[in-house]
Amino acid sequence: MVEIDWNAVNTRELCKLFAEQVRRGNRPNTYLNSVGYAEVEKGMKDRLGIELKEDFRAWKKLLLRQTGTGWCPIKGTIVMDDEWWKKARVDIPGCEKFRKQGLQNEEELQVCFGSIISIGIDHWSPHMASAEEGQNGINEEDTQEDAVDVGQNSTNEEDTQEDASLVNVNGKRAPRFIQDKGKKPKIGTALLIQEAVTSMATLASSYSSKKEGKYSIDEVMGHVLACGADYETNEYFIASELFVKKEQREMFMRFPTNELRFSWLTRKYMGKYGK
Repeated sequence: MVEIDWNAVNTRELCKLFAEQVRRGNRPNTYLNSVGYAEVEKGMKDRLGIELKEDFRAWKKLLLRQTGTGWCPIKGTIVMDDEWWKKARVDIPGCEKFRKQGLQNEEELQVCFGSIISIGIDHWSPHMASAEEGQNGINEEDTQEDAVDVGQNSTNEEDTQEDASLVNVNGKRAPRFIQDKGKKPKIGTALLIQEAVTSMATLASSYSSKKEGKYSIDEVMGHVLACGADYETNEYFIASELFVKKEQREMFMRFPTNELRFSWLTRKYMGKYGK
């Protein structure tokens, strides 16, 4: 597997790809649309030789098969024998690369592709906080919890309601994912880059707006024609020189009537070119 090294070069290329998609209109709201992400993925593959989405898809499919398997927290991957991996290679092309090391930058790839690929049902990963199914549909930990303190009536009632919702059609308890209250969710590199691109695009738009001023050149030149200054007139000629500056455009627009605007342009021309 090609491990993504987020060095200065790779990060710069990713920023360029995101910025290109923003300029192409592939960011309808806060995030890129599916077309934008597909172009970013293709660009990363073309420029850096990194096949992002297919690796992510293969990894997620592999995790669907891991019921009853071992897990290596150091390598971050599944621990099984040759026969298991041989069958997995047939069913999931490209998964062999994950035998020695799990998917790198999974959080960032989840941000990019989690909502735009389909891999089937949700998986349950042993490297997450999972619970083993008991023979009678009840975990040992849950049995101990239920026997702790009868005095906590309100808490136990809520737990009972939650536990009931976790029982599947076979009468067995579904694995329950418990998030540590003390841990804050991590922000992936791709999300940080996307936020940076959004900020840069906003700043660029703000800068362009300030540079253009209250009135654009096209808008003001339209008013020049409306006040009677045709293309071949001296007034239109002087306007084409003056209105490259936003201060001159704003001054022209302050005159309330076309007659006053035309007269002002005439005086400007005579002041510069008249004898």
